[in-house]
Amino acid sequence: EMQNVVVYLESEDLSRAEAPASNAPRQAPIQVIRQENLAFVPHVLPILKGSSVGFPNSDPIFHNVFSLSHAASFDLGRYPKGATKSVRFNEPGTIKVFCHVHSDMSAVVMVLDNPYFVTPDAKGRYRIDGIPPGEYRAIGWHERARPVRRMVRIEPGATTLRDFSIPLAEAADGG
Repeated sequence: EMQNVVVYLESEDLSRAEAPASNAPRQAPIQVIRQENLAFVPHVLPILKGSSVGFPNSDPIFHNVFSLSHAASFDLGRYPKGATKSVRFNEPGTIKVFCHVHSDMSAVVMVLDNPYFVTPDAKGRYRIDGIPPGEYRAIGWHERARPVRRMVRIEPGATTLRDFSIPLAEAADGG
């Protein structure tokens, strides 16, 4: 479940600030959620507000990607293997994405106001570089749990550690 967790910072100051050049490579111009084996991959994708997400179809059947979410409502229509359609996300929020053709396909696009976010690795470790000094709300998010919020103070030249425990129920198969 670690690949479906997003850790991000919130602060009005960060939302208004420009991203430092050191963080620019973290945000590609177009992110991708692939459609393969009748699933969206990755299931959760955090992006910076104003970014576009491409939805390439790798399956040998048609898909129809759509969302009715408040922050971004769209319907890309049916399209075949090898085709890609994209959406630009201009409003922050959590956008639930589905396929009209395959009702069990779902994904989440998290549109964030600032570039200070990350998905932890398989062991739950994460690192966010280049954060300006100050006090922030650090949030650990997973779609099946309430967000876990912690205050964090970033000091110049220092490393700050912040752990999260996100209460997720174990799946029925123990996984």
